[in-house]
Amino acid sequence: MVKRSIDYILKRIKDTDKAVIVGAGKRGHELLECLEEWHVNAIVYFLDNNEALMGHDIHNIRIIKPCKIDGCIYIIAVDSMDSRKEFFDQLQKLGVEKRDIIIYYAFRDYEYLSNLDEKYYEDELQEMYWERFGKRIDWKNPVTYNEKINWEKLNIKDERRTRLADKYLVRDWIKEKIGERYLTKLYGVWDNADEIDFESLPNSFVLKVNNGSVRNIIVKDKEKIDKSEICSQLNQWKDCNFAYGNLELHYKDIIPKIICEEYLEGVADNVYDYNIFCFHGKPKYIWCIKGSHKPDCRASFYDTNWEVQPFSYGYPRDPVIAERPKQLDEMLRLSEILCEEFLHVRVDWYNLPDGRIIFGEMTFSTWAGFEPWEPEEYDTYFGNLI
Repeated sequence: MVKRSIDYILKRIKDTDKAVIVGAGKRGHELLECLEEWHVNAIVYFLDNNEALMGHDIHNIRIIKPCKIDGCIYIIAVDSMDSRKEFFDQLQKLGVEKRDIIIYYAFRDYEYLSNLDEKYYEDELQEMYWERFGKRIDWKNPVTYNEKINWEKLNIKDERRTRLADKYLVRDWIKEKIGERYLTKLYGVWDNADEIDFESLPNSFVLKVNNGSVRNIIVKDKEKIDKSEICSQLNQWKDCNFAYGNLELHYKDIIPKIICEEYLEGVADNVYDYNIFCFHGKPKYIWCIKGSHKPDCRASFYDTNWEVQPFSYGYPRDPVIAERPKQLDEMLRLSEILCEEFLHVRVDWYNLPDGRIIFGEMTFSTWAGFEPWEPEEYDTYFGNLI
């Protein structure tokens, strides 16, 4: 939970280069020290309502009363939910835009969520959502995309979601539906990383765990790797149930495996991800991502006629208009086959320079329903598509 919060803060600070921490107590101290460890020097003030703190410094950062500072983002770092809401409302009254206010949440961790009674899941998601967006989920009548994704995380019980979120089992689904030629080569599968026979693997490959997202290791030259370190990381990922990061419960019952697939040279740097948002069995929009999961990642949405769209989700919009992929029609056709049984699913593809189309993954809870749409009204627009 802390890492997700810090990652988002780092991304936003990179965009503005100037931020203030709202709350000069223990949590604010903690956040500043964390940012200093990342060599971030963008904090210009602490804001607090405690008169006794006015004029004092924390690590040479002056404490002042809450005010509006142009070109700045505001990071609320306090423990009490009531205090967070009080600061949030106060900043908005001062003229600060809601999009410039971030909540730093650091009190939940994996151990806490993995041991939490299920009856509290809705309350936890409600608080996460408020911390992220400054508003609450209407559980009885969810309207926006992010509301509906969070509602689905708790309420849709469909074992196919678990099967298709599983990076190993989804391969069988792809074989059944469209054929094996759309899959990367599979070199091996293991229950434990210590079972991997590196000698039997080619010189370059990708190791990943099947039970989550962004849990992969690219090996370009196996003679230069630390096998012990890689095995340790893979086993750590394998044993961490991805469901308890954002309560994406369809990941909970995945039987953890480690798999090895072919390395697609240049994909991360030179090839777009084509993530196709499908609704009611029909492809609707293509999320064209350059540099997925990298700090400088940019992405744009296109409709099925490859017309660029005026909105973004999570990633900043790419100012460069991407070339229409040569195999777009084929990717749309295949996506329609894979999505036909679902109200909403995202089907991801690579269109390689050699003309091959390679399946990436199927995703039911993009960003776990915790990233903003820009402009904000598209949160409701995409919610209506569901």
